[in-house]
Formats: sequence, structure tokens, C-alpha cells
Amino acid sequence: MNLDEFLKKTSPSWKGVTETSELDVSVLISHVLGRSRTWVLSHREHELSTTQIQELEQKLELYRRGVPLPYLIGKWEFFGHEFFVTEATLIPRPETELMVEEVLSWLEKHPSATHVLDIGTGSGCIAISLALSCERICVVASDISLAALRVAQRNVAKFQLQKRVLLVSASLLPPLAKKFDVICANLPYIPSERLKRLPIYGKEPTLALDGGSDGLDLYRALFDALQPSVPKGCLIACEIDSAQVSEMKTLARKAFPEAKIAVIKDLSNRERLLKVEV
Repeated sequence: MNLDEFLKKTSPSWKGVTETSELDVSVLISHVLGRSRTWVLSHREHELSTTQIQELEQKLELYRRGVPLPYLIGKWEFFGHEFFVTEATLIPRPETELMVEEVLSWLEKHPSATHVLDIGTGSGCIAISLALSCERICVVASDISLAALRVAQRNVAKFQLQKRVLLVSASLLPPLAKKFDVICANLPYIPSERLKRLPIYGKEPTLALDGGSDGLDLYRALFDALQPSVPKGCLIACEIDSAQVSEMKTLARKAFPEAKIAVIKDLSNRERLLKVEV
């Protein structure tokens, strides 16, 4: 069976599963064949092996059931780099690149800053992207999920950053005495009941999404933990939902009355990032 015949045979089962199903399936096929998408699109006459057909059929069935494409291919792009992902980690999203951009901009203006903490690191994409873009910094990346840390460990090794990105198992702040210049936090912030109504529910790890009754449980705990220990001059960057801006500003102001607080919008013009300069 060639590729064209395979697509005609299977398309009724996967077409329309998502708004980007044709793109998704072409990415999936290029992954299984070990070829570029351009090659796949221009070689529909390519004969598939029995093994390739079986693997594609298995992955397309999972895709039809709602398993996200990044989990099926085991990787996803973030900030220009490709990261390993599994169902233990969130799928890196373009809007989260805003945090990396803003932190890098701040680091450029503060050349003496060298120590960064990434809380809730997941796949490690934020910590690693920062380390790759700013060679002087060392990053401590923490997560409560050991399964997520194993994925992050693979990514750290892939980019050969073992000496500059330290992975730590911790709930919120790691048990380290180090004073950090920058603290990044992309914590779960979706309210529990709202999460259950979203398409993402059950497809990506609930542990990394569920922020409690109003979505701010972990951020309250974080600011309570940070308040007595954060040094003057530290930057705290938190990804948030646009509906939580007022509450997050209040939390930050309560913890750090003298801090400079700003909210940055993403490319969709949604308020996405809280910056607290202590």
C-alpha cells in the first residue's frame, strides 16, 4: 500500500477530529517515516512497509480517541527548540514563550544576575530555553512530579546543560539556601470546575492544570513562601489567566508592598504574565 492509498483508506476515521487534522496527520506520518513534512506531501506514491502501516494505524487510532499529537510523536517545539514530552508533562505552548522573552530582556538589563529558579518546570522547556539563550546563568528547575522531572532530565541531557540546569523534586520552593535573581512560575491556574468543562481535561496532566476552586491556590502558597525570603532586586514572573489579573496583583502587593508590578499581554492581546520586581 502506498501513502496515497493509506490516506484515502484511513481519512474517514481521522478527518475532522481537530481543526488541524490534516496538518496533524502529515506531521504524524513524517515522524513515523523519519522524513520531513515537505517530503511526505510530495511523495504520495511512496510504498509503506507493513511495520509502518501498523504503527500509523495504532497512532491514528489514539489520535481519533483524542490523544494530543505531541504525545503521539513524543516531542514538541518551544522557543525554537524541540523538547521531549510525555503525558506526564504539559505540552509547551507559544504563549508561554512570553515568559522566556520577558525574563531574557530583564537579564540583559541586569548583567550581574546569574541565578534563576523555575518552579513547576514540567518538561524543562522554560529553564532550558533561558539557559540556552543566556550562557551566564544557572537554573534550578523544580517540580512535584517525578515523572515530569524524568522528562526534563532527558531534555537537559539532550542540550548538554547538566552543569547549568539542576533538577530538584519539590513542591513550590526547593529546599535550597540559594538566593535567586529571577523566579519563574508557570503553576496550575485553571479553576477546578472550569477545567472539567475544557477540551484539555483528561488529555494533559490534571496535576499541572488544576489550580483549585478559583485557580489561585498554588499562587497564594507561592507568595506566602516567597515573602520572607526573596532578596531585594529579584524578578518574579508568573503565567496567569487574564481573568485573574486583579487577584494576582493583590497577592503580589500584599507580599511585596514596595514592588513594581506589571502585567504583560501575549500576542493574542490577552493579559498573560505578571511581573513583580521586588
